[in-house]
Parts: sequence; structure tokens; C-alpha cells
Amino acid sequence: MFKKSVKNLGHVPTFPEFKRYSGAMPRRLARFFGGYAELVRAAGFEPLGPGYQLTMSQIVADWVRVVRKLGKIPSVSQYIMHGRHGQRTFSARWPSWRDVPAAMVEYASANRLMRKWDDVMKLARRYAEQEKRAAKKRNKRKAMRPSLLSKNAKVAKKDPGPAFGRPIMHPVMATAPINEMGVGMLFAAMATQLGFVLLRVQPGFPDCEALRLCDDGTWRRVRIELEFESRSFRGHGHPPEGCDLIVCWKHNWPGCPLEVIELSTLVGC
Repeated sequence: MFKKSVKNLGHVPTFPEFKRYSGAMPRRLARFFGGYAELVRAAGFEPLGPGYQLTMSQIVADWVRVVRKLGKIPSVSQYIMHGRHGQRTFSARWPSWRDVPAAMVEYASANRLMRKWDDVMKLARRYAEQEKRAAKKRNKRKAMRPSLLSKNAKVAKKDPGPAFGRPIMHPVMATAPINEMGVGMLFAAMATQLGFVLLRVQPGFPDCEALRLCDDGTWRRVRIELEFESRSFRGHGHPPEGCDLIVCWKHNWPGCPLEVIELSTLVGC
């Protein structure tokens, strides 16, 4: 049954996926195998997820596999659908999903794997070059924005009204967050999709606590700090040891010691 689920899903299922597929109950698994991880090993696969340390070679190899399967560089949602690892595996290592292809090229080059993965690396290099040009255009637009805004401000003598983020067409929020409160609202709307159940929200640090669904089917308590930009965590003077996870709209803190969920990458902005 387990191998059949792997074949049909295209990846090693998480416990919730396997439970939905087979109707297996935790007590029965514990009785015959001792736990879900033991079942995965008994079927000839390696358990992945919380509690298991992934190597860079495992992450890169699976990313290469997905690129070959799709014939293109995957988006976050496409990788989650076809890959073996979660979005947090990548967000813990790179500031943005757009940085992943360039990192894969760098890894393959450093480990003499360019020839072995030549077909994938061609796509990755092309994507990285396009992203580099796109980043220059974005920076140019940002540099021009203040002068345009100041000109518009002179024309509009009356109160221009409330400001909005870019349209994201989420079922709950029509436009992107422009502050920490908006991040909290969007995270609450996406919590179930991301595998969280909120326990409480508070005015002090950390902003909220939640239960998080792990790959082995258990739920673990996590302490979450909400920020519009991840680097604001450091600017606010929060101690990293008092928090487990940062949820933000924009991840711009290289070397962040905590796991980061960047919501903008999950809604395609």
C-alpha cells in the first residue's frame, strides 16, 4: 500500500497524505512498525521532514529531478506538488525562491556535476540570467519611484486616501500586505493551507503561538513572530531564542538564524 501511494503521488507521502490515501490509523502503525518513520524505512525509503537533517546533495538532487520531470524551473507551488521537501527547506537556506536556480548552478559547478546535470543547469543558468536582468529593472523602478510619488503628491492637494499593496487575488485578501498587521491577517487566512492551527495571538513578543502539523503526523507548538520584513525582527531587538519561526511578507535578512516563511513567494508575488 505504501509503495503504491508513492507511485501514485510521485513522492514519499507525509503521514497526513498517507492517512488520507490508505485510511491508516496511528495506533495500528505503532503496533506493527513502531511509528510512521519505521514504516517508511521498511518500504525502502528515507523519512524526511522535521527531526531529519537533510543534506544539500539531497535537496539539489530532488530539485533536479523535479526540473527534469516538468521540463522547466518550477514555481514554489509546482515544486511542493512534485517534490519531496517542503517550502521551509528552501526558505531556511535562501532569501527568496528566485535565488534557488542560481544556487543550484553554483553547487553543481563546485561539485563537478555540471556535465551530469547539463540539461537542468542550462535551464537554471537561463533563469538566473533572466532574474538578474529583472532584478535590475525592479531596482531601477524603485529608484524612480520617489520622484514620481513626490510629483503626484504636489498634484494631489487633497488626502489621497488609504494605501494598498499590489493585487494578489487571494480569496480572503485582494491586495498584498503593506504592514505587519496585514501579514498577520494573510497568515491567518493561509494557516490551514500551510499546516498551522493558531492557539493565541498577543500584543507582546512573540506575536502568536500555533500548532504545526509535522510530516510524522504529530502536531508541535511553535512560537511565531510576524514581521512585514524579516530583518525587522533584528531591528526590534527580539531574542532569537524566544521564537521558532518568522512569518513575513518579504524575507530580506541573509543569515537569519530562524526559519522564515515568506508569504509573497506563496501567493506568486
